Amino acid sequence: MKSWITLLLLLAATSQTYAALENTTCKSCHPVIFEEYQKSAHSKSSIYKDAVHKAVWDRHPAKAKGDYTCAKCHTPSDHDVMSGKSKLADNEIQRTEPISCQQCHKIESVEKHTKANKNILTTKPKTFFSADKALKGTKVEFKEESSFFGMLTTKTGSPYHDIDYSNEGYYNGDSCMGCHSHKQNSKGFVVCDLEVKQGDSKESCVSCHLPQVQGSLANQKESATHAFHGQSIHNNTPALLSKYIKLSLDKSANGFNVSIKNEATHTLFPQPLRLNQLRVSIERDGKIIELKTESFARVIGTDGKASMPWLADAIISDTSIKALETRTVNYADVLKEGDTVVVKFGYYVVNPEAAKELEITDKSVTEFVVLTKKRFSI
Repeated sequence: MKSWITLLLLLAATSQTYAALENTTCKSCHPVIFEEYQKSAHSKSSIYKDAVHKAVWDRHPAKAKGDYTCAKCHTPSDHDVMSGKSKLADNEIQRTEPISCQQCHKIESVEKHTKANKNILTTKPKTFFSADKALKGTKVEFKEESSFFGMLTTKTGSPYHDIDYSNEGYYNGDSCMGCHSHKQNSKGFVVCDLEVKQGDSKESCVSCHLPQVQGSLANQKESATHAFHGQSIHNNTPALLSKYIKLSLDKSANGFNVSIKNEATHTLFPQPLRLNQLRVSIERDGKIIELKTESFARVIGTDGKASMPWLADAIISDTSIKALETRTVNYADVLKEGDTVVVKFGYYVVNPEAAKELEITDKSVTEFVVLTKKRFSI
């Protein structure tokens, strides 16, 4: 009898683990999107997959108390941690889907707050939100109809969930602003702010970071395109975002100017640890002349020195490029006919000096990433 009870308990535990892995269901119908998700920042946002988040958390005073306060954005799919039922711990959710597909597709609205915004999830069962301009304003529900005396059956929608295409937040990017807008520390100081400025731009978080690409949406439905769910500024597809940065060069008698036009509707790399750089060189007579490197960053700290985000109470310096801004850098180097000017614009996920201080050695975040580059023949 005891052996049967033990077996039932094991089966129940297995069933609960399986149910907790929300993406398992998604994968069965959306294998292509699931593979893209695996390469995204959302699949690697926990301290067990994100070297930067871990390094910062290891130094946070709340760690000693076991008070993990980053879950609402970094690991919202670990519902036991979110509810306070359990403390942060290494598990399959943390390693494979800390921010699951369902977590983002269930955001009904975003509450705006001074300290940080809050995602409000729908309470409607089996309801997910998505964007499709052709279906905007509609809701697709699962239906199964029979005809010819039951000999022919037609199905529409998904048996797993309904899809609501009427939520404006999935068209204008507001659904992303629960976690990607701004954050204050306990001192009331803003440690990070995207400073979104729409202006006349028609772009949004969705159009830039979730662009339409070739490929079927689901394996039981033919479609030409789907939203690319692996897009991240920090993975192997920066080219998809580079089109929003325009580089130009103007030659003068005393040198030349390089202009960076930011067509994104937010500040570039406003996060405390990021370092954005413009690197320029001249190819002349078979030689390469490296010119000064121009850095752009928002440095926060206290007492006039850079510090960890929870200690900061002031902006030490801010040279970051704002939304829809054009920044021009002057070079007092006279160009000659036959020269080629090579301009590279990129970033470090973590400023090399900060990486050394935080003992971060992961090359994916400590090496310079070229976001876009251009060659100008003189």
